[in-house]
This record gives sequence, C-alpha cells and structure tokens, in this order.
Amino acid sequence: MEPLYIFLSILTISIGLVAAIIALSMTIAAIFSTILFLFVPLSIALLLSIIILRIKFSSKRDNSVTSIGFFHPYCTAGGGGERVLWQAIKTTQEHYPDIKIFVYTGDTIPDSQIFDKVKNTFDIELNRNNCKFKRLLRRKWVEASTFPRFTLIGQSLGSMVLAYEALTLLNPTIFIDTMGYAFSYPIFSILAGSTVACYVHYPTISSDMISRVQSNSESFNNSSTISRSKILTLAKLIYYNIFAKIYWIVGSMSKLVLANGTWTGNHIANIWKKEIGKDLFVVYPPVDVESRKELPLDWMNRKNVILSISQFRPEKNQALQIQTLAHLLSKYPVHKNQLNTKLILVGSTRDQGDRDRVEQLKQLAHDLGVANHVDFQIGVSASELNNLFSEASVGIHTMTAEHFGIGVVEMMAAGVIPVAHNSAGPKEDIVKPDITGFLATTKEEYAEYIHEILAYREKYTDMQKKARESVDRFSDENFNSNYLKHMKPLIDSCVTPINKKDQ
Repeated sequence: MEPLYIFLSILTISIGLVAAIIALSMTIAAIFSTILFLFVPLSIALLLSIIILRIKFSSKRDNSVTSIGFFHPYCTAGGGGERVLWQAIKTTQEHYPDIKIFVYTGDTIPDSQIFDKVKNTFDIELNRNNCKFKRLLRRKWVEASTFPRFTLIGQSLGSMVLAYEALTLLNPTIFIDTMGYAFSYPIFSILAGSTVACYVHYPTISSDMISRVQSNSESFNNSSTISRSKILTLAKLIYYNIFAKIYWIVGSMSKLVLANGTWTGNHIANIWKKEIGKDLFVVYPPVDVESRKELPLDWMNRKNVILSISQFRPEKNQALQIQTLAHLLSKYPVHKNQLNTKLILVGSTRDQGDRDRVEQLKQLAHDLGVANHVDFQIGVSASELNNLFSEASVGIHTMTAEHFGIGVVEMMAAGVIPVAHNSAGPKEDIVKPDITGFLATTKEEYAEYIHEILAYREKYTDMQKKARESVDRFSDENFNSNYLKHMKPLIDSCVTPINKKDQ
C-alpha cells in the first residue's frame, strides 16, 4: 500500500503549504491566490496518486487469463442477495469454465464450509476448483454500527476503504458488485482499470427517502427528532441531495447495471441517469419456487396460521403485524375462539440489536393481549420452514418500499395467499390484487383481508392456484437465462480467446 502513503504525504505537504499561505495572506488578492493554491496542489496530488496507483495495479494483473471478482463482503449471510451471488457464479462457471472466479468476502470460515453452506442453504453445487476467496479484514468499515451518525456517507466511504483493500488482493478483469456498494466502483474503474458491472437490490438513496424527509414523515431512517425540526429537516435534505449527486457520479462508472425489479430499476434509472433496456436491465432474482411448488396445496385443510418470513430488522416492521393481529382478534372474536388464529413470525437475527428487537416484539404482543396467539421461530431449518409453508393459509408482509420481496414469492409458490404492503416490489412485480393476493397499508386493511380469507376459505381456492402459477417468472432458470443474456456481451468484450466457451 506504499502509493497510499505517498498520496497522504503529498496531501500533508500541500495542506501545510496552504496553511502557510493563509497565514501570510491579508488582502483580497492574497485570498484569491490562496484559493488557487488550495485547488491546484491538491488536484495535482490527487492526479499523481491516481496515475501511480493505476500503474501499480495494472502491472499486477495477469492479462493472459480473464478473471471476475464478485464483491460480496457478507457472502455467507444466507439471504436472497447471496442466492443471486451464487447463482450468478454457477451460471458463469457453466458458460465460461476457463474464466477465473473470485469472491471478495469478510467471512472467515474455511472455503469448504462456505461451499457446504451454499449447497445446504440453496442447493447450489459450485465448481470448487474455480471459485477462490479473497479475505477482507476491514469489513467493519461498511457496518452501520460503525457510523451511528451520517450512516449513508460513512458506509459509502467505508466501502471505498474496503474496496481498496480488495484491490490490493486482486485486480480482476471484470469487477461485479452484488451487494450495492456503489462507492467501490471508482476504486476498480479508475485505479484498477477493471470493467465494472453490478446487480442492484435497492438504491442506497431514492426519491422516496427524500420525499419522506420533505413531508416530515417519521420512519426507521428518519427519526422523530429530525421530522419535528424544520432546521434539522432542511439540513438532512441538503445532505441527502448532495449525497444523491455523488451517488450518481459513482454509479455512472458501472458499464452494466442489473436491477432486481421494476421499483429498483426505475429509481436507479432516475438517479444514475441510466436507460432501462440500454445499460440498465431488470433481472428478477432467483427464488426457490420449484421446491415450494412440490408442497401440496390442500387449501381447505390448512391451518388458520398467518405466516411472516423476514429478518428481524427495523424496516421489516413486524410490529404492524402484531398490531394487525390484535385488531383482528378484537374486531372478529371468532379468530380468538373457534378459529384459533395464530401469527407465526419466522426469521433470523444478525446481531444483538436484532435479538433485542425480538424481545421488544414479544413485549408488544404481551401488552396487546395477543401473546398466546403469537409464535416466534428464529433460525428454522429448511425442513421446518417447508412444514410451516404447507400448514399456513395467509402470508403477511409489512415492509414499506420493499425493493423486491422474495419471501412473498416463496409464500405464493408454497400455496400461501399473501397480504403484502401496497408499495414497491410486491405492488409492481409480484402481487396482482384480488387475483393472486392482496395489498394493504394499515392494520385495519390487513385485518380485513386476513379475516376474509380465513372466514370464507372456500372462496379462495382459485386464488391459491393462480398465486402459485404466477411465480414461474422468478425461477432459477429464468434468472440464469436473463443474467447471461445481459452479462454475456460485457464478458465477451473482455474475455481472452482461451477463456471463451463456444456457445
């Protein structure tokens, strides 16, 4: 990392010169000169550092082979984003067997355990001889807990630090970000000379986020302290708008952008000034619909179970699910007595914050008097989840502006009728209201739809079947086909002849 030290030394000297000039400057002309001296030395220092680093990293790349580096610092998390990563790697391995595949990760477990987890979690078998891991030691720089204030810019700058570390480990021919760290793009595009591509699950900032601040709406990322203060709201709006401009600059460095759905695609097209169908394409994520479709529909014999599947994160808003249940039992006592309706919340916890959130939700259920009708199941196995899928009748989803909604798709494939939030992914790509499920916003709306489904079950046999039939577009096969369709031209433009498999 010697060039980095050179860069810092040059910056230090430049800043020292500027300080000396300011101390001697007493006239307007001198102040003007100071501004020039501030801009010119720093610009020259930055340019020289970029040139030095570009030469250094370019000389380290093995141009006799084509390599792809997937940037996914949390590759063992086991969620939908990780399924995208491994399915993309598997598809690449099958069509370009001679291309060298690398994954940048902060996970420290042995390679064999990572491959075993991929197989056990997603039933994806990779070519283990052609997928190597580059271990990142500075992953804390992209964790929200590292930046309790100014989290957006903190994590973004942190991702640049992490990306620089990744670059020191390997300079790939193609760099593919599959976690949404857009600020890593200039590191690999400018310093490494790599071709950059990305799969975006959700924009780091969106017009929706800015609108919520403008309207003084309280949310998980806009505290009541800010929403009640005009000065703080104005300051946050300025911060968000400046960040959005920088986000556009770094996003423009990706030659190919794949988005996981219509909502994400439209927001990215708007912010990054991309054109859908030209340099931005919607590619639905792979969902395990086949194994879910093997479960029996058996609608009339299913239990009066409302199933929730999601991590226990603040934005998932499981509190609304418990409030919905309380409203349902209060307005329609039949669910408390004859029907014995239950809410089962299935999910995983990432850290102590998530575990504390589970305890808070349990307390909420107790306070609302519905604890006997609520069951929390943390970290269930695949077989246990399938049992829940085969028993449940209704699936509830309450996240506002969910970028896609893999859990909703899985429910529909398993024969569980969804009542999802009326926004973003579920609204634009997944649920057709009154045909394959329902969309709601308030606890009253959720409760009415759930009551209708459970109390008049015989009316919804056809909806269950149509919901299952609608999910084939989210299959592994569809993802493989669409991912390769859009990624192939980019890979072919970079690939060396020996790496290309005849199609």
